[in-house]
Amino acid sequence: MNALPQPITHLERSFIVRRRGMALLAALFPIAFLCSSFVLRRTDFQTSISAYYWTQDLERNIFVGVLCAIAVFLLLYKGYTWIEDRVLDLAGLAAAGVAFFPMDKHGGCGSSGVSLHGAFAVIFFSSIFYICIFMSETTLKQIQDSGKQAWFRNAYRWCSGIMVASVALAVASRLLPGDLVQALCERGAVFWFEAVGVWAFSAFWYIKTRKLDSSVSWVPFRRKRAG
Repeated sequence: MNALPQPITHLERSFIVRRRGMALLAALFPIAFLCSSFVLRRTDFQTSISAYYWTQDLERNIFVGVLCAIAVFLLLYKGYTWIEDRVLDLAGLAAAGVAFFPMDKHGGCGSSGVSLHGAFAVIFFSSIFYICIFMSETTLKQIQDSGKQAWFRNAYRWCSGIMVASVALAVASRLLPGDLVQALCERGAVFWFEAVGVWAFSAFWYIKTRKLDSSVSWVPFRRKRAG
């Protein structure tokens, strides 16, 4: 007779809920600005997520608040190894840097070149990419089922690949010749590149949390039925 899985303790569940909360917060981050522009009609649709910092107080507070919340989580979260812990700290500091060093207010659709804001964004996504690819093996080895192990490995690779591709495209679109930058900017390309990168980050943390507790439904706050 197979042994029943050990129940999740209160502390473990609290930890899991915090991780899922961060994933949900990140997923809603771009959606909040889309709602501001297309549902509530508070702001014009901006050329990038970062540009919402310069729209209205509420949107600025959402931008800074969400990034600071993610930064605090990453700084307090302890990785499985010393290296993973340091990389997560770097990602947390970079997230705070993105919040506190906003993009140029008058950057618009012009080629803004290199900035602290952009550098922190690249460091943040590069750190998470490193965690996805090189640090996930530590916990993947704990999965006995080879099929599940392969599924999670592929999921991490997809998330990291999408994050890197979206950031690379966002950066490249700012460094192109002026007429191409203008054309892409007017179509909101940078906003969508950034949004996809954020959603990939959210998916990574949600999948990583799912791996910790398979008894929890994929739907937040809903227990999976037994049997």
